[in-house]
Amino acid sequence: MPTRRKSSRTAGAPARGGPGALSPAGAACRFGFRVAVATVGVTVLTFALALTALPDKVPYPFTGDGIPQQWPGDYYWLFPAMVLMLLFVALVAALHQYAPDKSKTYSSLALCLAVIAATVLLINYYIQAVVMPTSLEKGQLDGWSIFTQYNPHGIFIALEELGYLLMTLVFLSLVPVLSTRTRLERSIRWLFLASFAAAMASLAVVVALRGMNREDVFEIIIISIAWLTLIAGGVLLAVLFRRGPQVA
Repeated sequence: MPTRRKSSRTAGAPARGGPGALSPAGAACRFGFRVAVATVGVTVLTFALALTALPDKVPYPFTGDGIPQQWPGDYYWLFPAMVLMLLFVALVAALHQYAPDKSKTYSSLALCLAVIAATVLLINYYIQAVVMPTSLEKGQLDGWSIFTQYNPHGIFIALEELGYLLMTLVFLSLVPVLSTRTRLERSIRWLFLASFAAAMASLAVVVALRGMNREDVFEIIIISIAWLTLIAGGVLLAVLFRRGPQVA
């Protein structure tokens, strides 16, 4: 009597390529949904902590009695901000996988720019959160003034401007990735376009009014634009990914 060959596949697991298996776009949507939700939550947390840590005007060399009383609370927001940079790259990666083949060039560009922007901001935030407080506590203040977040003309502010300007370029690069077939995707397209336009207009106005002496004015504006876009866009993208891949 012939014996029935046992299947080596685990019972209940979908066969590879079978009807229960996720397509690459489907897997990207599942991953993207989770990342989008996390991005919204972490951005809200970072924004809230940053609003409580707006530095007072501190005179040069930004040390000693001039440090605001809320220190070291001024540094707490940097930690979720670093996590946010990783989530931002993951979110763009999910959109790159979600993109139709004809839009892969734009999504690839967006992903490359996202990596650059996140790297700039991640290094900037890590140095500020780890190096600067320790240097202040130990009185090792050589070079402190040029790196500290309290310096409105310092490296920290400049790198933030660069990083978030690149982030708005990512939003612009993602516009062709999203179709115009549904109201949801059109809304995300307009949001990303508006974010880039607002960033460019703000930069032009601030430079026209203040020139090189813009201090932290543009930095605050560009951060607010980027974070508000991540919150609103994260919600919309979570809905988009929840619906699953669209059939061409």
